[in-house]
Amino acid sequence: MSSTISNKDIALSIINFLKQSVAKKEIAEDYAESMDVAIDCIADAFEVNKDDDSKTVKDVFDGKSLSDLLQSIEKSSTAPTASKSVPEVKEVDAETKAKADELKVQGNRAMAMKDYPEAIAKYTEAIGLDPTNVVYLSNRAAAHSSSQKHDKAVEDAEKAIELDPNFSKAYSRLGLAKYALGDAKGSMEAYKKGLDVEGDNKSDAMRKGYETAKKRVEEDLENSISTTDRSADSGASAGAGAGAGAGAGGLPDLSSFMGGAGGMPNLAEMMNNPQIMQAAQEMMSNPDAMQNLFNNPAVRQMAQSMGLGGENGPDLSNIMNNPMFNQFMGGRGNPGNDGPSSN
Repeated sequence: MSSTISNKDIALSIINFLKQSVAKKEIAEDYAESMDVAIDCIADAFEVNKDDDSKTVKDVFDGKSLSDLLQSIEKSSTAPTASKSVPEVKEVDAETKAKADELKVQGNRAMAMKDYPEAIAKYTEAIGLDPTNVVYLSNRAAAHSSSQKHDKAVEDAEKAIELDPNFSKAYSRLGLAKYALGDAKGSMEAYKKGLDVEGDNKSDAMRKGYETAKKRVEEDLENSISTTDRSADSGASAGAGAGAGAGAGGLPDLSSFMGGAGGMPNLAEMMNNPQIMQAAQEMMSNPDAMQNLFNNPAVRQMAQSMGLGGENGPDLSNIMNNPMFNQFMGGRGNPGNDGPSSN
C-alpha cells in the first residue's frame, strides 16, 4: 500500500464503491439517480475524474476496494490481543521438544541424586528450548525449593500457573514455597486453589499441604490474640500495683504494717521489707517527703503509739534521734553515722 495516499485517492475509492453498489443493485433502483448525483458532487469537490478508478484500486490500495479495506480494519480491531500477563506462545518443533524432554529427564535424575544445582541447570536448558512447558517450570520450582531458594520457586510456580491455570502441581509447588517463606496464608490459598483444580481426584499431598498451612494460620491468629490479651493484662496489673503500693508523696502506704487500727507495727517485719527500707532512706534524704508521709492518719497513729509525737504531729528531730528509729534504720538514716568503722 502506498505511503502517500491523498484525499483524491480516497475520493476515487468512495466513488468506485458507490458505482459498484449501483452496478450490483445493492441499493434500490429509486436511489440510483441520487447515487449518480452524489458521485458527480464528490468528483467536482475533489477535482477528480469519476471514471478513473484503476489507480485507486490497483496501485494505491493494493488492489483492495473500500469495502475490502474496511473489513480488514474491522478484523484487526476485533482480533484478541495478547495479554501482558500471558506470554506469547512459541511454536516448538518435534526435534526441539525431544531435546527439551531429554534435558528434563537429566534434571529428574539429578533431583533423585539430590544434586539440585545440576537439576536446576538442566531444567533451565529445557525451558530455554520450550519456555511454555509447565512441567519444566514446575520441576525447576521443586529444585529451587530443595535448594532453599523459595523466592525463585514462587516465580517458577506462578509462571506455570499463568501458562496453564489447570496444572495442579504448580499450586502445590507454590504452596510449599510460600509456607517456607513464612507466608502461611498465601500457602493455604495456593493449596486451596490446587484442591479446586483437582476436583474430585484430590491428591494426598495437596490435602496435607492445605491442612498444614491452615493449622499454621490458625495458630498465628491465636498467638496474636494471646499476645494482645497479655499486653492488656500486664498494663492493668502495673496500674493496680502502682496504686496499691503508693502512699503520700509517692511513698509506699505503710498502713498495712500497722496491725490494724490502733495496733503497733511489727518492727521486724518492717526492717525485713525492702519496700519499707527504700522508703525510709528516701525520707531521710528528703524530710519534706517524711512530713508528707506523717499526714497519713494511720502513720500518725503509729508514731504517737511509739511516743514519737504529740497531737500536732511527730517531732522529726525526736524521730530521727529515737533509739527505735535508729534500730529500724540500722544507723543508715542518721546523717552523723558514717557506718561501721574499718579499724
